[in-house]
This record gives sequence, structure tokens and C-alpha cells, in this order.
Amino acid sequence: MSFDTDFFLVALKQAILFTPNTLLMAGIPLAIGIVAGLALAAIRVFRIPFLAQIARAYVVLVKSIPLTLVLVIVYFFMMRAFDGIMQSLGFRLHEKDLDPIWIAVTALSFWAIGNISEVFRGALTSVGTGQYEAAFSVGLNRRQAFFRIVLPQALPASLPMLCNILIGLIKGSSIAFLVSAVDLLNAALIEATGNYRYLEAYVAAALVYWALTSSVEQVGFRLERRFTLQTKGAVA
Repeated sequence: MSFDTDFFLVALKQAILFTPNTLLMAGIPLAIGIVAGLALAAIRVFRIPFLAQIARAYVVLVKSIPLTLVLVIVYFFMMRAFDGIMQSLGFRLHEKDLDPIWIAVTALSFWAIGNISEVFRGALTSVGTGQYEAAFSVGLNRRQAFFRIVLPQALPASLPMLCNILIGLIKGSSIAFLVSAVDLLNAALIEATGNYRYLEAYVAAALVYWALTSSVEQVGFRLERRFTLQTKGAVA
């Protein structure tokens, strides 16, 4: 079977058209993961009683369960709990009104929080304890030392892994078809169901994924270099 260039362009157009859905399902979990993951990492680094054990258990649990299984569990839980939650809040919404994209966003957020927490924990522990001692010597408290001294030094070290996690989220969003959410890959495949030109659809989606991930790598490299230069300038 020959490669149909015309249909390849049709599938490529569909993939590009639904790229915002993929970016939504990757970008929101990344933002949630950065905020919540940093909090979990700080709890573990400072060994806050009880909370540190809970944070560690959460990270181990998330890393132990395949992302596909996380998505399925979140799907069934949200489908069963959605009606009751909406009724308790006074909204006349039912599970059929829930956009499946938000189910995927929720599942990917759980995954992102656990993995980003590990990234930040490694970056924070890489900053020597002498930085805290120097901050305390000039009158800063622990919170001020963390946000003004330690965190600005840890961010450049965490950027490469954060970019890798964003790339993983972009690619991981392709499993959203399990809950009927349409991303760029599934949009191209849906277009191919009429004529079974799946090769062209897969190649079109792969090209869009390549463009997205390459852009993330370039942006991450530039941010890492900028943060590193700023940190060196501040230390000097």
C-alpha cells in the first residue's frame, strides 16, 4: 500500500487542530505539579513530622502505578462521585456534562505531582547546608532562606527534569482516548477510521509530537542558561 500524501496532510491538519487539547492536558498538570510538588518536596526535605511520611507514601504510590491505571481509577471515581458533589454544591450538573478532558487532566496531575516532587527534592538537597548557615548569619529565618537563597539555586538544577516531565505529559496525554477525550493523536486516528490510512495518521501525529517536544527542549535550554547566568551573577 502506497503512502497517501493527500490524506497525510488531512491527518496533519486534524492533529494540529487538536494540539491545544494536548497542551491543555499537559500544561495544567505541569502547573499543578510544580506548586504541589514543591510543597511535598519541602515537607520531605525539612522532615516535617507526620506530613513527611504522607508525602513519601504518596510519591511511592504514584510512581508504582502505571499512568494508564491512574487514569482509569480517576475516571471511575469521578464518574461515581460527580453527581453527588454537584448536588451538594447546588449545581444541576450530571456526569454526562463532565468533559472527559478534565478527567485526563486530573489523572495527569496526580502523576505530575509525584514526579515533580522528586525533581524538586533532589534539586533542594543538592544545595549545601552552608547556604542556610550563611542566610541565618545575616538575620534571615528559615522561610526567607528557602525562598531567597536555596530555591533560586535549586531551580536551574531542576529545569532539565521539568522539561522532561512536560515532554512526558505531552506524550502521556495520548492515553486520554481511554476516557473518550480527543488529543492530537486520537484526532488523526479518528480521521483515518474512514479509509484505514492509519500509517499516514500515525506519521502526521508523530511529526506534531516531534515539533512540540523539540520546542520544549529549546525553551528549557534557554531558560536553564538564563537562570544559571543570573545565579552566577547574584553570587558574584
